[in-house]
Amino acid sequence: MKLTTSKTAHFSTHIVLLTKGNALNVLDFYAKKNDVTVRYEGAKAVVYCGLGDAEAVTGSTVRSAVASGVRAALELKRSDLSLALPRPGRAGRNPWMPALEGAILGGYKFTKYKKDKAPVVRSLELVGEDIPLRSAGRCLAICECVNFSRDLVNENAHITHPEFLAAQARAIARSGNMAIEVLTEKEIRKKGLGLLAAVGQGSEYPPRLAIIDYRGNPGSKDVTAVVGKGITFDSGGQNLKPTGHIETMRCDMAGSAAVLGVMKALAALRPKVNVTGVCALAHNAIGEHAYFPGDVYKAYNGTTVEILSTDAEGRLVLADAISYCKETRSPSRIIDLATLTGGILTCLGTSVAGLFSNDEDLATRLFAAGEDTGERLWRFPLYQEYAESMKSDIADLRNTSSFKKGYASSITGAAFIGEFAGATQWAHLDIAGTAFNEESARGEVPQFATGFGVRLLLKFLGVE
Repeated sequence: MKLTTSKTAHFSTHIVLLTKGNALNVLDFYAKKNDVTVRYEGAKAVVYCGLGDAEAVTGSTVRSAVASGVRAALELKRSDLSLALPRPGRAGRNPWMPALEGAILGGYKFTKYKKDKAPVVRSLELVGEDIPLRSAGRCLAICECVNFSRDLVNENAHITHPEFLAAQARAIARSGNMAIEVLTEKEIRKKGLGLLAAVGQGSEYPPRLAIIDYRGNPGSKDVTAVVGKGITFDSGGQNLKPTGHIETMRCDMAGSAAVLGVMKALAALRPKVNVTGVCALAHNAIGEHAYFPGDVYKAYNGTTVEILSTDAEGRLVLADAISYCKETRSPSRIIDLATLTGGILTCLGTSVAGLFSNDEDLATRLFAAGEDTGERLWRFPLYQEYAESMKSDIADLRNTSSFKKGYASSITGAAFIGEFAGATQWAHLDIAGTAFNEESARGEVPQFATGFGVRLLLKFLGVE
């Protein structure tokens, strides 16, 4: 997409943002939040986007409104757009940023397998005063990395198998001159990552562990590790998922897709931060070599785990990935992202992800980053009782809790992962509700893969 800035509009399609108070001259348009109407002035089409009450406008309001307006323009098959930016106010010091994010993220649609391809934004002109083109270009790059993550999640699971995603990690590392380590299935077993090996052993697509090391500030020892669950398809294993739940399980690698999106952005933007990106990649298949419920497997750090459900596999691969990352990289903090539990949807629905952490400052910073980017988080408790429920009678831990009826499943799943983080600053983001949208597009959130977590983590890292 070509991005330009101007003080006046040059394209024949204009996106204009209006609050209720300044929409009085547009007949029969009341500028309610996310309301959109199209009016014509000769060959020019003006797409008016409602922001609601002026005093309630935020960056998220702008982002969502522009996304709705861009989709309306694309439905008219108009691909060259002039976007009139709002003035600074409640939308933030740089109102062009959420507007640009809304245009790029809202204009995304996955049409690879459609005969009739949907139009895309070909050229976008930001119309306003003193817009920093370089900063806008960085914002564009970040949003394109979000869309890259979306593409990975939306792709067929037979394509995005573990080795394919490991190859994506290699390509990103090459593009940014970053160090990379990829463990094959033989190396995974040899090094003792027994949980990752167990989850992946039933598939014709063997598991991988991919680690990218970005060191933009070599003078600092501060390193943030971002670890993504990468179950490229989750059948549930021997605890096979039923119809109604299994159809979208290609999205179970959305955590790793977000990590790859973050690392791709770091490769392009070269900020002065140190980040290790870890992708725990496996296909949880059912077959003659699939791991069994009731069996005990040993993690990389020596902890033994009783398998009560082969469908509670994400926490297993994360446990090994976190343990290996801790020992070989010694990060200052660890943030993992995982489509971990259906229980988080019961708690928070599809608009907010669950946040779990052993560190107050880390949790506060992540929450603030989510509020800024619109990728919102809500924190849950991690009392000792939850960790105790993950103790096993036959092994050190069990992979589902001893609570009846699956109570507190999201919290106990996080507590299991926390056992492997230990004393290291750690946060777990349960993105099972936010990573994939089965309904119609809303605001900047498209149908299907959302790319949740990429902008959130980059904001947390101070990358803009």
